[in-house]
Amino acid sequence: MPSASLFPTDRRVAHRRDLRAAGISNQRVRTAVRTGRWQEPVRGVVVAHGGGLTRRERWQVGLEFAGPDACLSHHSALVAWGARVDELSPRRRTAGVTGAFAAPPETGMVEVSRPHGQHMASHGFVVVHQSRRPLEPVVVAGLPVTTAARAVVDVSLGAHRRADVEHVVSDALQRELVSIDDLFSEARALGRRLGPWLRSALEDARRGMRSVGESDLRRVVVAAGLPEPEWNAPVDTPAGRFFVDALWREHGVGAEADGRAWHLSAEDWAADLRRQNALHGAGLVLLRFPVPRLRADRVSCGREIAALVH
Repeated sequence: MPSASLFPTDRRVAHRRDLRAAGISNQRVRTAVRTGRWQEPVRGVVVAHGGGLTRRERWQVGLEFAGPDACLSHHSALVAWGARVDELSPRRRTAGVTGAFAAPPETGMVEVSRPHGQHMASHGFVVVHQSRRPLEPVVVAGLPVTTAARAVVDVSLGAHRRADVEHVVSDALQRELVSIDDLFSEARALGRRLGPWLRSALEDARRGMRSVGESDLRRVVVAAGLPEPEWNAPVDTPAGRFFVDALWREHGVGAEADGRAWHLSAEDWAADLRRQNALHGAGLVLLRFPVPRLRADRVSCGREIAALVH
């Protein structure tokens, strides 16, 4: 009976063609899979054990399935880079890919990209994207992955909500996975495919905004006809330097989009109060708006700011 020792010693995931090249016949593979010693989670790709797959093994399965010129992309690439994002849900149909795919019960899909040409249908938990633009992957943890900027742009193109685009852009910038220049370079390569949500998110980022809430706050500012404030503006106080989302320095007025008020730990809450007291002590009037209110009650939020700024 086939055993794990027959598998190539330098890997745990391999395509059937590589196993044949190593002298392992299809009959041996079928026997090992049937008895549960090995498994074939997607067509043609074999894993040298039964049971659940690690995230890395799932990624390796996706890359083996898509071929040697493939790389991790989209949500999977962002996860590999360390972004705060979930892998693609099977409930969402992915534009531009074909085939039947379904996620394993414990996690999401694996997204890979390969050069456009030979059309390959997605299968199992692997979603295959065809790319007309050069992929130019880099190695992350030993695996080929699109650049973080390319992954941000790719995910943004398939987003169904403006807030999702703003989140992926701001998160990548906050974690210093990308630079503004990197993002604009990738966006320019899209040409006519560059949509208004991504264009707006990049312009906000260039102004200094680094969160979805700040973008919501700017829409309030624009709708109210207020002068453009400083974004992420530094304010020096006796207790140290703090940054304010939006600051009208000449009026001594600041405004913040508060998306965390109900999720602060006791320590965070105490630090938040010290920060607010320090800003008040420096002569700044600080208005704070929960993000849901900025979205649902834009007019009254604008009026509250305008009463102090005009």
